[in-house]
This record gives sequence, structure tokens and C-alpha cells, in this order.
Amino acid sequence: MDIASLRTAKAADLFRNRSFLTLWVAQFAAIAAIYSLGLAGAVFVEDQTHSSSQTSLVILSAVLPAFLGSLVAGTVVDRWGRKRVLVASVLARGLAALAFWGGTLVLPPGVAMVTVYAATVAATAFTQFATPAELAMLPDLVDHESLVPANALLQISTLVAEGLGIVVLSPLLIKLSGPPAVGFVSGLLCFLAMLLVTSLPPDPALPARSTGRGSLWRDLRQDFAAGWLTITRDRLLRLVAIQATLAATLLLVLLSLLPGLVARHLGLATESAPLVLLPGGLGFFLGGIILSRSEAALSRPAWIATGLVGFGAGLGLLAALSGQEGRLWFFLPLILGIGVALALVIITARVVLQERPPAKVRGRVIAAQLALANAAAILPLLLGGSLADRLGIRPVMGALGLLALCAGIIVAFQARAMKRTGYAE
Repeated sequence: MDIASLRTAKAADLFRNRSFLTLWVAQFAAIAAIYSLGLAGAVFVEDQTHSSSQTSLVILSAVLPAFLGSLVAGTVVDRWGRKRVLVASVLARGLAALAFWGGTLVLPPGVAMVTVYAATVAATAFTQFATPAELAMLPDLVDHESLVPANALLQISTLVAEGLGIVVLSPLLIKLSGPPAVGFVSGLLCFLAMLLVTSLPPDPALPARSTGRGSLWRDLRQDFAAGWLTITRDRLLRLVAIQATLAATLLLVLLSLLPGLVARHLGLATESAPLVLLPGGLGFFLGGIILSRSEAALSRPAWIATGLVGFGAGLGLLAALSGQEGRLWFFLPLILGIGVALALVIITARVVLQERPPAKVRGRVIAAQLALANAAAILPLLLGGSLADRLGIRPVMGALGLLALCAGIIVAFQARAMKRTGYAE
């Protein structure tokens, strides 16, 4: 059996892997719940205040906890166990959703708004503990050859769950019963996810910890530093962490510019923006298939370089060709191609972050990269919209494309150097 056939067989095996399917469904339910809750919070605050600044606080209450939570998430995951942290995270998010439901249903408007902010902060913060727990757990649930398709499926289902929560579940529930209903249904979804997670296999045995006086805080400080030190001391991990962070940041800025691009340059309604992302999801799926079938064709840094170059070229073409309204013939294929390129970067980076570090610090390495991505995204998100208003969306998108293209070329040269020394193997 050749390598491509082996990869295909391993991908098919995932659907017979009960533990993976359990994690997959639980993650999907929890993410759909949390994204539904976020939109419902913004709608509730807008209905109560009719203030854009108040509504923006709902978004900020999701971004800031994401950064702060990811700083300590890896330490908690590796110290207290991946399964235990994942169960606690899903339970906490379910309780936050039920607090949203009760607060918006029975409390006075002012107190209800405080409850909305608090529920959003709690749901987002505890999600930061779930993500490294899930990713660090994955190599224990599937074999080495299945890591690429497993990461592809998890990432694709994440995108689908986010879209389902924002585009379908939350709007439908709000229209039928109002924002409180979203909290109730989100809570039920989280508790379903918790029941699924409790059936997962136990974690590998945790290393013994010292219990002497002052040892807890000393160990916590050492744990916090361990993920960052592992990344900085490993050339491949350092390269992958930086490039994955760059790709995630560029994607967030692109998403923030997309409604304006759709309305001002394509002549479509602003609410059509989520729908035009569908080709991107399809492209991501195709990128996952390409990686699963052809993973051995290139080294991991070379796949990341290819993805960044494709991402940059796609953004550049999108900026260059989006000058006329109503021209979708180029837009949808380019979004599909950008989705393929992102898959090459994101999936490959996740596999490296799971495989490369020792198992005992895997959670801390993954959480450190997530913290880096959250921190790096704040300033570009704040500046991207302002620059687009001043200079125009197309020049800003062109600059993003050029940045991704240059990063891809740099990684390509580094990949060649690594291949000569065998470092990337």
C-alpha cells in the first residue's frame, strides 16, 4: 500500500474511532453554543441601549478574556489533566449560558446587561482552556498517521459550528423566542458536550508534583515558562508558532474587512457577508484532503510556506480585481483558493505543535501559541478598520496580501535550509 492510500485508510479509520468521534461531536456542540451566545449578547445589548459603543463592549469582553485565559490555560491543562480540564470547561460554559438565560429573562435591564457581559467573559475565558486540552488530547486518541485528517476534521467542524451558531441557530432562536432562548439552548448543548467528554478515555498518568512549602507557586511559574521556553529553543516550533500567528491575525483582519468589501465593492447586501464565506469553508475542506493525501510530498515548513504564498496571492488578486460592483466570477473562486491556502498553514501548524514538543508540555506549548495569536491580533484589528476607512479597503487588503506573500517566501528559504540539515523531519 502506498503512502497516499495509507493516509486515505487512516482518514476513514477516524469514523470508526469512538473516542475521536466523541471529542468531535462534543467540540462541535460547545462551539455552536458559545458563538450563538455571543451574537445573542450583542443583540440584547443593542436592543436595550441602541449604542454601538455598548455593543462593542460585548465583543471586547470576548477578546480580552481569550488572551488572558490562554496565558495560564496550558499550565492548567498539563498540571490537572486534559480530560478533567475539558469537562470543567464545558460545564462552566454551560453554567454561564444558563446564567445568561436567567439574567436576560427575569432581571431588570441594567442588571441583565451586567449578566450578559459576565456570561460572555466566562464563556470565552473557559473556551481558552478547552482548546489546548482538546488539541493536546488528540495525539492520545488517534495514531500518528491520522493526525493530519483528524486536525482537518476538527478545524472544519469548528468553522461549521461557528457559522451554524451565528448564521442559523442564534438568529432563529432570537426570532422565535428572543435572546434568552439562546442562553437556554446553549446551556443544553454544553451539558450534552460535557456528558460526551466524560466518556473519553482517562489521561496518561501525570508526573508527580512536589508538595513542599512554596512549591505550588514555584511549580506554576516554571509551568508557565515551560511552553514558551520549548518554543523559543526549538527552531521548527518557533518558526511554526510565528507563521501560524501571522496567518490567524491576517485572517481576522480579512474577516473584519469583508462586510465592507461585500457592500462597497461587490454591490451586495452587508448581511450577505457570512454567505460568501461558504467557498472558503469548502476550500479549507479541500486543503485538508490535499494534506491528507500528499502530506509526504513536502516538509511541514514547506507546506506552511506554500499556504502563505497562496494566501498572499489570493488576497492580492482579491484587492486588485474587486473594483467593480456585482463581479462575483472572480470573488468566489478566490475565496475558495484562500480557504485551501489557510488549511495548508493552520492544519500543518497544529500537527507540528502536537507532534514536536514532549507530551508533558504539549498543552503549554499549544496554549502559548494561542496566547501569542490572541495578543498579536489586538492591534491589527484596531488599526485595520481605521486604515481601511482612511485609505480604502482594497489598499489595506493588498498590503495584507504582500505581507503574507513575503512571509511565505521567507519560510520557503528557511524550509530549504531545514531540509538540508534534516531539522524539519
